[in-house]
Amino acid sequence: MRPLAASQQAIQAQRATRAGSQGLRGAGNREPSSRVWLRAVRLLGCASVVLPAYRAGEAVRYTASLASLVLEETRIPRYEVIVVDDGSPDGGETLRAAAGAHIGPRGRLLVLRYEENRGKGFALTVGARHATCPYIAFLDGDGDIDPRQLLYILAPLHLYDAVITSKWHPESNTRASRLRRLLSHGYRGLTWLLTGLRLHDTQTGAKAFRRDMLLEALRRTHARRYSFDTELLAALHRLGARILEVPSKAPLSLHGRQKPRVILEMLLELLAIAYRSRARSPSRVEQR
Repeated sequence: MRPLAASQQAIQAQRATRAGSQGLRGAGNREPSSRVWLRAVRLLGCASVVLPAYRAGEAVRYTASLASLVLEETRIPRYEVIVVDDGSPDGGETLRAAAGAHIGPRGRLLVLRYEENRGKGFALTVGARHATCPYIAFLDGDGDIDPRQLLYILAPLHLYDAVITSKWHPESNTRASRLRRLLSHGYRGLTWLLTGLRLHDTQTGAKAFRRDMLLEALRRTHARRYSFDTELLAALHRLGARILEVPSKAPLSLHGRQKPRVILEMLLELLAIAYRSRARSPSRVEQR
């Protein structure tokens, strides 16, 4: 591409992203398929979507297929959907379901698997290292998050290093039991206190990153299970990344009970992260 054409495309992408970010504020029922979001994603040129899956079965086929449909709608020149089976003990059901996903003509499907269950963070790391596009999105493979959220986390990457979905964003429609709400806010408070990471949510499974910044942060991330997202974002924070929080445009539901063992492990991992993480150069965290 000629320098002038590249500069003009970059200007167009920034304008589209700014317009989209403004649309996130008070957007009401604005559909995620609006032109500004489609155009901003298209101008990325290439994007990778990593789906971690553990005993996901047919849900991962649906999620991968719908992710492809969303990206085809943007007319982005190239994309890839990478499914990582985190050692599912289901006789290959998750692997077969992932391999059967329908991927549009602009994309490619890559399915990876290893035998031992190593945790969601490990699966995301494996997927990111196999990604070939300059922009990488993480999306839970179990169907809990609407794949159309990809538009909202990918489009702002023209201006930001990382974009995360926040279930506690003022415009998110999150339904949660009192206990889950209390636990989530308590974890957030401890994260703020121990790491200096001033984000409203680190755990929602829809995030996107610039590839170079993500890979550098992954080299500094040691957690592989419950607190992987927290340490990854803390690493980005130390690197001086510019992070944007966006709302979930589809309802989120938090009503399942957390096992005491899981809560304890998350707290211990958070303490370990705080020990490893000394925030030196704060990133700029924004909320739209």
